[in-house]
Amino acid sequence: QQTLVRLISVANALSLDALQGSQVALSRDSSQFEVYGLEDIDGPTQVAIWRSRHRVEFVFQLIQQLCVDAMESGVLGVPAPILTRSFQEMGSALLTFHEAKKLALVQMPYAYILITATLLVSEAVCVPFMMALYTRGVWLSFFFSMAVTFFMWITNCVNESLDNPFTIESLALDPRGVQEELNRQLFQLLSQRSLP
Repeated sequence: QQTLVRLISVANALSLDALQGSQVALSRDSSQFEVYGLEDIDGPTQVAIWRSRHRVEFVFQLIQQLCVDAMESGVLGVPAPILTRSFQEMGSALLTFHEAKKLALVQMPYAYILITATLLVSEAVCVPFMMALYTRGVWLSFFFSMAVTFFMWITNCVNESLDNPFTIESLALDPRGVQEELNRQLFQLLSQRSLP
């Protein structure tokens, strides 16, 4: 049970790390997320995880293999339909990870970025002249020009911020908080294991 809990924490941390969008090869010391009980996982398993090119899938495979081995040895005395459902849920989690990874790693098309920048700059140049024609006074023209330009640019900045909502810098999600909450839940599961 403790190995399973540790592997779940590792899988979640690696998933969140992969969704950050960085293409840098990570080492054991550079993980951005706290992993519950990482030091208690045996050395060869840790080395195999960190050397793997597809770490998340590798850890999911380890979790499934651990469940199958526990079922065959009689340690996991769960009826087959319930165990089948847990395997389906793990497969669904991996599928969801791959869908999120597509959203996180696919960049905006260059043509879209270029057209958006061109429109924003041309709007910032042309709107003051248009406002000067349709408003009375310099201050009203300045206010409306500034307001329209500000809202256009801030909308573009929000769009760029939401391009990858899984990054730590993004204000859309809190990946570190998600990992810490999972670790607290896993710790609570292990502490309740000894209770009747």
